[in-house]
Amino acid sequence: MSHLQKMAPLLALSLMLQACGTTGPSKQSPQEAAAALPSPQRDSVTVENLLRWPLKGTSGTEKVLAALDKVFEMKPLRASQLSGQGPVRLADGHVLSFAYVRKLSGDIDIGIDQKKCVSPDWAVALTGAVLNPVFQDAHGVDRGKQYDATGNGMALRINTTPETYRCVTALHIYPSPKERP
Repeated sequence: MSHLQKMAPLLALSLMLQACGTTGPSKQSPQEAAAALPSPQRDSVTVENLLRWPLKGTSGTEKVLAALDKVFEMKPLRASQLSGQGPVRLADGHVLSFAYVRKLSGDIDIGIDQKKCVSPDWAVALTGAVLNPVFQDAHGVDRGKQYDATGNGMALRINTTPETYRCVTALHIYPSPKERP
């Protein structure tokens, strides 16, 4: 009998015991166990990072632009404008539907697919955004709620689905009005 044939039953038994949880009690608290779980890398293209990065200022906005170019392979649309068409899946499983960059103004628009819903409550808690009281256009049509956050010279607007306000539909990143060129 070869060495590998002798080790196979021991390996199988070890795996079964681990799967059953009979290898001994865990000494980790639930918080430590949760912290030990793999998490998306700090520089992964995720909705969370697309929400956080702009509020870090110019360096964060540069990360957003690099991330969009990575996932969309942004194409020139006109002079100083770039466009990317989705759907593209991010590292966290969420899907972006489009990206549009206006280099001269510093504006970035990102569409988020509603099928894998991003909760506005989560996005607001993450960014500290506050509800913009205007959510109807000049004709009284509900365009969804908008939440605004600012940080380090940049502004972030989070749009939601009209009427239900259940999912984030778009992110708009731009220089704070007092910072505009």
